[in-house]
Amino acid sequence: MSTLVGLLAWLLIGLAVAPLLVLGLYVLADRLGLRIAERLLDALLPLLTLQWLGGGLLNIVGGLAIGALGAWAVVHDGGLVGWAAGALLVPFGLWRALRGVGVTRAFIGPRDPP
Repeated sequence: MSTLVGLLAWLLIGLAVAPLLVLGLYVLADRLGLRIAERLLDALLPLLTLQWLGGGLLNIVGGLAIGALGAWAVVHDGGLVGWAAGALLVPFGLWRALRGVGVTRAFIGPRDPP
């Protein structure tokens, strides 16, 4: 199980960092006048799409988890501080999940013809 969690962590890190690395390589290749610069720029769009889609899905899952944690904190006896913290986590988690749905819907929805 720890191997699976480690692999997922590396996958998420790769999704977040890969577009930035390709953009840095593009800037370097462009400054050096290399012909590969335009191909790097073309490869950047699918990487950015994957990054935004992965971020949207992660926000949905993370937001639901935060909301569930807040609901758990409200139900369990943690005193006034535990209840208040839980009550604040529920709307924040739902807001984060809705933001993730909005980002994900932008990629899944119909596209306008060019």
